[in-house]
Amino acid sequence: MHRLASVFLALALLAPGAQSQAMRNPAAERQLFKLEDDFSRAVIARDAKALKRLVAPGWVYSDESGVMARDPGIDAFVGGPDTVTASSNSGMRAMVYGTTAVVIGVLHMSGRGEHGTFNRRYRYTDTWVKLDGRWQCVASQDYLMPEGTP
Repeated sequence: MHRLASVFLALALLAPGAQSQAMRNPAAERQLFKLEDDFSRAVIARDAKALKRLVAPGWVYSDESGVMARDPGIDAFVGGPDTVTASSNSGMRAMVYGTTAVVIGVLHMSGRGEHGTFNRRYRYTDTWVKLDGRWQCVASQDYLMPEGTP
């Protein structure tokens, strides 16, 4: 599944009309950063419906535990033992290639889990494609940053 997302991204970037270099697109960047923040708020609210609006039907998610398809990935964000009480993004950058974009950043999450309170940072890469007139995330990858990592 992860290979399929990579192939899809490569094809999108090579498609006729796709730009060979990322272009500054402030309007698209604002939209994408808002969507990243919406994703963060949906995790706090455990709002699967909101997440389903943000991610495409073929969305794939990967982290240090493995690769998940859309429904198991959404379930991992809204279920499980951790209760996220605060979440925010920092250092976001968007590279926009026509109707395809890659957003990188750091997600800060705090809350309570099986082993008490937590305060974690995840470095992430999200790939967005404009489908049916709106940005939808097609692939997400993150990893838990070790403490002390800048």
